[in-house]
Amino acid sequence: MFAFLAVSILVLEVLAAAVDAIGYGAIAAALWATYCRATGNRKAAERLELKSSIMVLRRDLRAVSSVDEFARWAKMRRRLDALSASFETVSSDLAVERTAFELYVNMVLRGVVYGLRAAVNMYNYRVPVFYVPASWFYPVLWFLSLPAAPMGSVSVTVWAFACNRVCRRGVAIFNRAMQPVGGDQGSVASNSARLH
Repeated sequence: MFAFLAVSILVLEVLAAAVDAIGYGAIAAALWATYCRATGNRKAAERLELKSSIMVLRRDLRAVSSVDEFARWAKMRRRLDALSASFETVSSDLAVERTAFELYVNMVLRGVVYGLRAAVNMYNYRVPVFYVPASWFYPVLWFLSLPAAPMGSVSVTVWAFACNRVCRRGVAIFNRAMQPVGGDQGSVASNSARLH
């Protein structure tokens, strides 16, 4: 029982750290793209169709001289303006839909992550994760058993906190290891800050 509890809390904290590292917004954006592909979102398809039509019309408009063929050029320009207006309308509607979807996914994801962590802590707040030798940790035994685990044990809350700190530290080390060697060389502000 205790080993299962310790491992399940560790896995929960690793998953929470992974979701934090990836980012709630990035996960929501990926789910939006998947949702659009899976459902065949009409607005997204219409937006792509309008975009391709605008690109073709712009290419054709560049090939027509506004001086020599003014009537044809004006007709194409009016059509381009109408398509551009439709594109802007569809794009803004799609942006509103996407924002609402991402906000909902973000809230649900945060609710699941933080809700699971809180539920595990609340349900098992009196359950010891494991016992420690009293001679090793005597001055802090009371702290390790907070809030209500038996004296001489590590509580779920303390174990979750320790796992969380280790996972976050591991993510920070991984992120630093994945950064380019030169750092942020393109930033003028960072270069001037290093000089002063």
